[in-house]
Amino acid sequence: MARRMATGKPKNMKGTFLRLFGDFKPQRVALIFVFFFCLVSSLVSVIAPILLGGALNNLPALFSIQDTTDKTAPAIVDWGFVYRSFGTLLGLYSLSALCSWASTWIVEKVIAVWVYQQRGKLKAKLDRLPLSYFDTNQSGEILSRCTNDVDNVGRNFASVYRSLCSGVVVMVGGIIAMFVVNWALSLVVLATFPFTLIVVVFIAKRSRKQFKIYRQHYGVLESHIEEDYSGQKVVKLFGQEERSLKTFDEVNEIMTSADRKSQWISGFIYPVMRFVYNFGFVAVSVVAGLIDGSNFGDLVAFILFLNILQQPFQQLGQMAAIIQSMMAAAERTYILLDTQEQTPDKEDSIKDLESIQGAVDFNHVYFSYVPEKSLIEDMDIHVKPGEMIALVGPTGAGKTTIVNLLMRFYEVQQGEILLDGIDVRDYERSTLRRSIGMVLQDAWLFNGSIMENIRYGNQDATDEDVFEAAKAAHLDHFISTLPGGYDFELAEDGTNVSQGQRQLITIARAIVSKPKIMILDEATSSVDTRTEKAIQDAMETVMAGRTSFVIAHRLSTIKNAKLILVMNKGKLVEMGTHDELLRKNGFYADLYNAQFLGNNPMEKKTETNS
Repeated sequence: MARRMATGKPKNMKGTFLRLFGDFKPQRVALIFVFFFCLVSSLVSVIAPILLGGALNNLPALFSIQDTTDKTAPAIVDWGFVYRSFGTLLGLYSLSALCSWASTWIVEKVIAVWVYQQRGKLKAKLDRLPLSYFDTNQSGEILSRCTNDVDNVGRNFASVYRSLCSGVVVMVGGIIAMFVVNWALSLVVLATFPFTLIVVVFIAKRSRKQFKIYRQHYGVLESHIEEDYSGQKVVKLFGQEERSLKTFDEVNEIMTSADRKSQWISGFIYPVMRFVYNFGFVAVSVVAGLIDGSNFGDLVAFILFLNILQQPFQQLGQMAAIIQSMMAAAERTYILLDTQEQTPDKEDSIKDLESIQGAVDFNHVYFSYVPEKSLIEDMDIHVKPGEMIALVGPTGAGKTTIVNLLMRFYEVQQGEILLDGIDVRDYERSTLRRSIGMVLQDAWLFNGSIMENIRYGNQDATDEDVFEAAKAAHLDHFISTLPGGYDFELAEDGTNVSQGQRQLITIARAIVSKPKIMILDEATSSVDTRTEKAIQDAMETVMAGRTSFVIAHRLSTIKNAKLILVMNKGKLVEMGTHDELLRKNGFYADLYNAQFLGNNPMEKKTETNS
């Protein structure tokens, strides 16, 4: 099911605004320079009409008749005045352009630094978050906060900051300049402002509503397409192409309608603004003609003022939507940054990896993911170094939870877990996890060579270490058949090799890490029988001399376990070897019979009860 993109208004606009500007405090000097350059550029745009109006007012004085008695005598032009007046204007406009460029260059550099630092903070934050955060939040949403939301703020902050600085200066400076030139014409220009403001706000509000609908459904459509193409085999298998196309058409139609309406409504802004401008132009011209003492230069200056002062109003509707979007994006990044982190390691935590032997004890451990729903209750497990322990039970019994607690992906809520008699919370997390190797059901590989994927388990491993790990995992012969051998490039997630081969690569990666404890979580659940035998042989090599926890649904893989722990609903219901548990004819025997003999354990219970 496609999920909606996070949109809408920020919940704490003021707090987010203050915090965002607080982030830029170290670069406040640069932002002050940006404001200064915007100030100069805006003041020039306000002063220029005054100078141009004055030059035009003195236009008749530029020409003088050389011989007043001879009307045909050539006029003498005061070129010095022309050069001074229009040269000054040219210089001012050049200064305005230079300041505008400088303000853009500086603010873009400031934004680049903020984006770099913000992404660094988010990445460091993700590294400090507990696994529970990733289990309860969609990866796409997390990625969106770290990329799209940061880019949203960075992309829009520069334009918003410059527009606000320039807009304030233009409005205040322009109004003052107009009254200095002619107060009567100033009142005419100011009379157009309320009408302009009402029109822009009215249109922008309705356009923003449609644009918001478009953005919301854009996220829905994007997710729908992504899901359909990634699950194309499933769509075709169940013949859901028409249903998928119908969903696409429905969302696409809503998007098209919203986009058309938003563009249609927004399209009124420019014609309306031109109407207001033309109306103001006519009004200024009429009033200038009626006022004694007014001249051509003042009229030109006020026409320019009318055009300049309308620009902030044109940006008003757009800026409101951009600021709202920017603040909402910034708030989402701050929510992530404020998420409660995992408890830090103790200052005197144990960092010695070599001294770990592999004895594990669960002493009266209680844990639940949801407070009102208990999972593990009063669990007691005692494992000696080098022993192989199998964990079996139905889905949701708590098998993987035991692994999560041992790795400190989650913390126990009551009781303690000991490693070599020492509470795992007294170990540094990196030391604890480096001492444990894991082979998961989902064989995760990255885009790179086989050599790089195996060495991922131990970056200090030599090529010989990698070769030995591959041989121990029964992988060496397969690699020798590939073009390039160990330099063969795996596709993303290893899709250009088989599932069993991917699993063997992850086993080799675990071997090269030289762990004290090995955890195998459903490592053979999705492979064929022949590959399963190869993986089992590799696992026996891995587990030799190491404490091992094997989680398995295929009970054939754990017959030789030193101890089998049978779990159901978070509780340890049975314990013993394979033969001992079969003789008990209890829960494990039911599971075994159901899997290998075709018996239904529920039918057995019914017969027993009757």
